[in-house]
Amino acid sequence: MFKKIPLKKKFLFFLLSIYTIIHIFFANTFITPLFWLSFLIIFYYPAFNLPKRKELNFTLTIALSFFILYLVGGIAFGFNKDYFDAPLINIFLNLGNAILLIFGMEMLRFKLIKNNKNNFLVIALITLLMIISELNFKNLFLAPKLILFHLFISLIIPLIAQNILYTYLSLKTHYDIPIIIRLFDEVPNMLIPIMLNRNWFITGSFALIKVLIIYYLFKTFIFKTKTNNHHFKLNKILYPLTIISSIFLILFMLGLFPYQPIAILSNSMNPTFKRGDIVIYKKQEDIKPGDIIVFQYQNENIVHRVVSINEYFVTKGDANNDIDYIKVKKEDIKGVYQFSLQYLGYPSIWLNELFTKEN
Repeated sequence: MFKKIPLKKKFLFFLLSIYTIIHIFFANTFITPLFWLSFLIIFYYPAFNLPKRKELNFTLTIALSFFILYLVGGIAFGFNKDYFDAPLINIFLNLGNAILLIFGMEMLRFKLIKNNKNNFLVIALITLLMIISELNFKNLFLAPKLILFHLFISLIIPLIAQNILYTYLSLKTHYDIPIIIRLFDEVPNMLIPIMLNRNWFITGSFALIKVLIIYYLFKTFIFKTKTNNHHFKLNKILYPLTIISSIFLILFMLGLFPYQPIAILSNSMNPTFKRGDIVIYKKQEDIKPGDIIVFQYQNENIVHRVVSINEYFVTKGDANNDIDYIKVKKEDIKGVYQFSLQYLGYPSIWLNELFTKEN
């Protein structure tokens, strides 16, 4: 199996194997960045057969589009704000580690498989080692059975699918392509102080669907049409559009604009607004009876009208006969209703119901 592999590639393969063993038994926050930094310094050489500009733009468009979908998902599932409780130095260290890991792994993957495109066993073994080297075995060994099942669905299966995709892209193009996809997938979670409210099933399902879509898009529009440019004319428009949309949505979801959206899941406020509408709300300190507020209760967002205020805010849906039993505190209130957009929330509702039923 290894007879046709050049000596230098055999050494790189041996290096990956050693790192994988060290990672399994001696996982350490210093070993990973040190290994990949050393690899990038010692074995880096100028890139060759770089992907074409249209392929890079196509990749950026896909990566940004999924990032937009992630932000839009907050309308259906809501966001938790995470203002980085960890010290700033730890945030930058984790970010640096992630970037070194991404660049190092994808460059090594590309170097190992580029001369063995027809050797399935070597490619499969390299992919397997990459998967193992990203798993946190300490957490897996210590996790209870139920948590282990959740980790299997939300982490292990997506990790296997993602690495197969990265290997496929490296075989067909260049290591720049999987690097771009991974950067947009992993780095924003470390930099944006909001996190999507999603359970283990939603996380795993979204990751798998994303892998399948990326595979289909590249297979259809890149690998089968490299000599046909008309497929990329639309991309010249979509690429800058996705960048502008991403910036806008990031600022919007971060609350840097005074208004934020939420999809309505029930008819409890009919006829003011209905199921499937999107409500736009605004953070507001002065709240009085008659205002419609957005508040959080047990990780769910509720949009009801304030009927009275005492120690707590007493709320009620316009279509309900009774007041809510929930004792709403000031800190539970996310904002006050401003206006609604009819029907635009249905995609978010369908997405929410799909994962809720499956879960």
